[in-house]
Amino acid sequence: MVKIMNKISEIKGKKIYSNSKHIGRAKDVVINTEEGKITYLLKGDVSSIPKRNLKQAREFVKENLIPFDKVKAVRDIIVVEGQK
Repeated sequence: MVKIMNKISEIKGKKIYSNSKHIGRAKDVVINTEEGKITYLLKGDVSSIPKRNLKQAREFVKENLIPFDKVKAVRDIIVVEGQK
């Protein structure tokens, strides 16, 4: 488990890297309120989902939601494992 910063808001806007490649910026996080844990890192704008058909929405989720257990480090940048 990654030790997270004091404020979740500090994650927003950070560059995300996987395999030394820049793959986007953190837009937000998804929190499981029952467990009190971050479950996903979001790198896309979710407000565009309602404008998409089901196939496009699924593709958006696949491309833009990163399971938080894939996050290896959060500092000046975010390092994730095995993402495109």
